[in-house]
Amino acid sequence: MEEIKTIEAKVVQFYDQINQIQLLQDCKSFNDGVHSSVSMSMENRTMVDEEITVGFDDEALTIKELLAGGKKQLQMISIVGMPGLGKTTLAKKLYNDPFIICHFHIHAWTYISQVPKKMEMLLDILHFNVLTDEDKHMSNEMLGDMLYKKLKGKRYLIVIDDIWDIGVWVDLKMYLPNDKNGSRVMFTSRPMQTSPHSHTHCLHFLTEEESWELFQQKVFQDECCPTKLIEIGKQITKKCPGLPLAIVVIVGLLAKNNKTQEWWKQVAQSVSSYIVSDQNQYLDTLGLSYNHLPCHLKPCFLYLGAFPDDQEISVQKLIWLWVAEGFVQNIGYVMPRNNST
Repeated sequence: MEEIKTIEAKVVQFYDQINQIQLLQDCKSFNDGVHSSVSMSMENRTMVDEEITVGFDDEALTIKELLAGGKKQLQMISIVGMPGLGKTTLAKKLYNDPFIICHFHIHAWTYISQVPKKMEMLLDILHFNVLTDEDKHMSNEMLGDMLYKKLKGKRYLIVIDDIWDIGVWVDLKMYLPNDKNGSRVMFTSRPMQTSPHSHTHCLHFLTEEESWELFQQKVFQDECCPTKLIEIGKQITKKCPGLPLAIVVIVGLLAKNNKTQEWWKQVAQSVSSYIVSDQNQYLDTLGLSYNHLPCHLKPCFLYLGAFPDDQEISVQKLIWLWVAEGFVQNIGYVMPRNNST
């Protein structure tokens, strides 16, 4: 019996290796087949995914290896860092990676607010399955039981974004089967909010070189920074040291006017030099963009606060609400259909 168990273990290991080779071949074919369409879609997207590649390539590779390899036991992987470092963007980049998509049978994503609601969390995860109106009115226990049954026997990846309290994970983990088939749960969290049994990856602040690279990439894309703007540009990046969100917001501010020394100097003087001294100070940078909005757009922007966090907003509904509030006047604008932002 011991010899049979040893042989069985070797056969299982060999079978897994064959599957991994086949998976790599399938993913290569998949990548070749969709390369052109992916390239076109990436050109039309914002550079959110691109900005995270600056400075975080090693972290992305390490986490990817943990997701697709390692132990067969269900494992938790945590991406930790202060607001604005790019935790969610990195998680999305990995979640949408073609190899990861091929590797897992089921993918699910849920966003956790400061006041988590268990039912919303379960429904978010169950979106991989077609839900009826009757399903959406089930109790938490029934939804949890449905989730367990749908995941049973499948290799799954579940991302829990922006978790504030580890108790949320305690409530959820009972519905996640551990079939020892390489399933994974990935968190994004602020410091000190992770599971003690998870693989934790703390995102670092960008170096001066990485910050400058990101800044140039966002402002000039494929072009080089003019010599006359290099010194001022580096002053700006030093005043938001290593925080990708601050750099991206400042770039948006610079894009509103022509690339002149006078305008860049004005922005450089406005940037707070103590953004990272307090985790809440990065809001000062966001305030810069708001303060430079035209007067008629400020109430439109503030109205977005009426909608729930991290939820899609219907553009048509939003514009009608703006019109009802008197923010938008009738100038012959054609309403969009079935759009969201």
